[in-house]
Amino acid sequence: MTSPLRNKPFSVGTTFGINGIPPEVKTAGFEDSANPFVPKNDPTYVFRRETLRDVLNYLTTPGGDGLFLAGHYGAGKTSLIYQVASRLNWPLQAFTAHSRMEFDDLVGTWKLVQGTMQFVHGPLAVAMREGHIFTLNECDRADPGQLTGLHDIVEGHPLVIPTNGGEVIQPHENFRFISTGNSVGSGDTTGLYQGVNVLDIAFMDRFRMVNVDYPSVETERAILANKAGSLPEPIREKMVDIANNIRRLFIGNQEGVAPITVTMSTRSLIRWATLTLTYRNAPNALRYALRISLTAKAEPEQQIAIEQIARDIFGSSWSDE
Repeated sequence: MTSPLRNKPFSVGTTFGINGIPPEVKTAGFEDSANPFVPKNDPTYVFRRETLRDVLNYLTTPGGDGLFLAGHYGAGKTSLIYQVASRLNWPLQAFTAHSRMEFDDLVGTWKLVQGTMQFVHGPLAVAMREGHIFTLNECDRADPGQLTGLHDIVEGHPLVIPTNGGEVIQPHENFRFISTGNSVGSGDTTGLYQGVNVLDIAFMDRFRMVNVDYPSVETERAILANKAGSLPEPIREKMVDIANNIRRLFIGNQEGVAPITVTMSTRSLIRWATLTLTYRNAPNALRYALRISLTAKAEPEQQIAIEQIARDIFGSSWSDE
């Protein structure tokens, strides 16, 4: 068991770099920045005002709810939670769901430890006991039947572990339950994702829903300025334009145009920019870095489509050599 969490108020505008918020507007966090479960701080992260508002509101007044962040992959759902927790020194436990996930993966199981059988608590049990945030990533990829065991937990009821002698863990007042997914619980209606399940409506009814879209053009320009500021600004701006054109093809909302099966997440966009700097002395740095960052994962015809987008936007500065 770690040391108790000591509350500390944080100025929202100063802590998260949001302009226009009076310094007296504060949110709750904790003093201990050295807790090993506090996520690593990314000082270049750019917060979006609206989604930040919804996350902070939930962390401050959960009201017996969980929080569900839904959006396309690479839109920044998980990184948002990690960076909020990092700024507030709020310890976090995480688990990424999959089709074979079982409830015991979250709660804990008996394991052989140094020659003796010991019960090792899972991330959910630790979060409930210690007052951490618990994040269930890719929640809609889990077997819906395994998620029914979470109904009472999300509502604030104690966790009972029959396999550990009926141990009862009362939820700490600082415990929070957050899920992320590529859908809103109704399955993949877009055809973009494999393995996304329809979640029980009773499970989804226990969550507040926040839709997380890809960052705005202005936000991604700010992100690239932080991550790859030595790239000329016109190049960074064109990279953001290309990323959004690729996303429109991926989502498939262009009439008469076939969708593609890969997209450029903000993560991939940052990778492209930083690798362009790495290979800046090469005659085709932009194209080579794009290939390593994204197009090598695509089918040949999709590679051609993506590179044509880049060629059209960069014009004569794009090299095919």
